[in-house]
Amino acid sequence: MIDTALESFKTSISGLKDPWLWLFAATTGLFIFILASARFVARIAPFKNHEKVIWVLDIVLVPSCILCAAEIATRLISPGAENLMSNIGLTVKSILWITAAWLLTRGITLFFWAKTFKEKTGAESPLLVRSLVAAAIYVFAFYGIWTSVFNREVTGLLVSTGIIAAVLGLALQSVLSDLFAGLAITVESPFSVGDWIELDNGVIGKVVDVTWRSTRLLSWHNSIFVIPNSVAASSIIHNYDEPEKPYAYWITVSVDSTVPSGRIIHLLTEAALTCKSVLTYPSPTIRISDATTRPFKYLVYVYFPDFPSHWAGRSELFSRIEACFSGSGISPAAVTYEVDTRKVSAEPYRRPETEEHLDAIELFKPLTREDRRVIADSCTAATYHADDIIIRKGDTDTSLFIIASGVVSVMDTDGPGGFVEIARLSSKDCFGEMSLLTGEPRSATIKALTAVDVINVPKEAIEPILRAKPELSETLGRIMADRQRSTEVLAGADGREKEKPVKSYVSMIRAFFGLGTL
Repeated sequence: MIDTALESFKTSISGLKDPWLWLFAATTGLFIFILASARFVARIAPFKNHEKVIWVLDIVLVPSCILCAAEIATRLISPGAENLMSNIGLTVKSILWITAAWLLTRGITLFFWAKTFKEKTGAESPLLVRSLVAAAIYVFAFYGIWTSVFNREVTGLLVSTGIIAAVLGLALQSVLSDLFAGLAITVESPFSVGDWIELDNGVIGKVVDVTWRSTRLLSWHNSIFVIPNSVAASSIIHNYDEPEKPYAYWITVSVDSTVPSGRIIHLLTEAALTCKSVLTYPSPTIRISDATTRPFKYLVYVYFPDFPSHWAGRSELFSRIEACFSGSGISPAAVTYEVDTRKVSAEPYRRPETEEHLDAIELFKPLTREDRRVIADSCTAATYHADDIIIRKGDTDTSLFIIASGVVSVMDTDGPGGFVEIARLSSKDCFGEMSLLTGEPRSATIKALTAVDVINVPKEAIEPILRAKPELSETLGRIMADRQRSTEVLAGADGREKEKPVKSYVSMIRAFFGLGTL
């Protein structure tokens, strides 16, 4: 035995003089250096598709390294060690099978799970499915090793593993139940990773993963719910992200029955359309929910971009409703109560007077109350229906419009000849001040989005006041400059390049009303 070992050692020493041995060793070292360098570079300075490049290098170089290492081991072993040679051959073949499974699993992850699956379904691939596919590939690899490398019959293996599987099945009933429930969830797909769902026990969360045993939900508390797959599969699930992301939400607003229902619907529509969190399409819906009780109940049905956004969105919607109601002197849920023999009456609804609308406009605040009363006497009221064009860009009329109720869209022409929305205006806003004070043509088109009540302020209403108080032109010019700057910002233009100095507006106002130069 000692002699055999000495003989093998002498053969190994003599093998070191083989030039092919050194060639294989150098090649193996080069391949290992390339693989290590690629991974090092990708870690410190990731480049485009670096994972795929490394995968291609692994396909070419890893099997080559294994074969070169096997050749080196063969050349270092003495010719008489057949058993050792046979064992090395079996080991190399087994390693190649496992390496092939490893490379195939990585390739499926890179080219299918990370890209194609996400493009086709719009969702991340479930971890459970990825794990099952990887497990199936490795099971096939071990089957190949057992049958083709070791030339063993699979029948005995199946019988023994079947007995073991039966024992394990009895011991792991709950685990297997969760596993197959997870498979059912993955195939049926009642929810996907990223969806917000609610179970019938009241648990709400965002799906972050579906594993072998459980479904994991991210709660509003930034904590994780771990739901066994068998529980999730047997529960009634409310998916807030299906069939589409926009989330429908409705609220009930109670208003005293003495206020005209048409007016309330008008104000609620205005509040919904001017709420930035509410989607314009599908459009909001306002209905009388119940007119058999006191107060009347109104249904406000709107859409938010998605389920999580509706929490902040409904707060903004409540604020807009309150602002629209308070601007019209209306109190939500103004109920008439009777206690003992004393009756408490709700304040009757009263439409704001024209002078009150003028008080809310910044342009008229420098005027005295008597001046605003004079202007109010010359104003006229008009009503427009939804989609009516109130003014068109380029029109030469010289009136200012104050919105008493409703919502309008400020539009400008785009390149192809269509229209693009610049802003939306609602109650207590005005438009047309440039034409009123300078006579310039309309700079934008105004379209009614809802039924709109406007107050028309003509040039003739303000002309006597300016002639009596020409010094007001300076104050109005300053207000016009500020308004124009805000308009340019809304339009997306650089206001510092386009805005005119205050003196220019003052000169235009004085020239238009014939007040002479400064």
